[in-house]
Amino acid sequence: MSDTGKQVAVGIDLGGTAVKIGIVNASYEILAQTSIPTDAGRPYEQVIADMGKTASALLAGNGFAVADCAGAGVGSPGTIDSKNGVVLYSNNIRWDNVPLAKELQKYLPVPVYVQNDANCAALGEVLLLPIFPDP
Repeated sequence: MSDTGKQVAVGIDLGGTAVKIGIVNASYEILAQTSIPTDAGRPYEQVIADMGKTASALLAGNGFAVADCAGAGVGSPGTIDSKNGVVLYSNNIRWDNVPLAKELQKYLPVPVYVQNDANCAALGEVLLLPIFPDP
């Protein structure tokens, strides 16, 4: 952690038409967000480079150093090898065996976790929506 004392994480939603990127704090509050076109017809290296450069710029533009970032989570469509951070197959973006975590770390040198986007959405629901209404 840098001397600013801030601890944040980057969340990335990789979609067929857009990539949405946000910075959250430890309370899951969104501190900043942006989106860029996926342009999935390009080589995966270019798509991931855009993701990483945009995430890094979003951190810097909001006063965070990479050292402030605990890690990045990526929700990707398709079949995911989450242990290795690989998109095994995605019809939406036409990827096969793409080493997403490893490629993204070239631009955003933090721990990167990759999971299916629907699983990420379900986890977000569980974490942020109350199961029981307030009395």
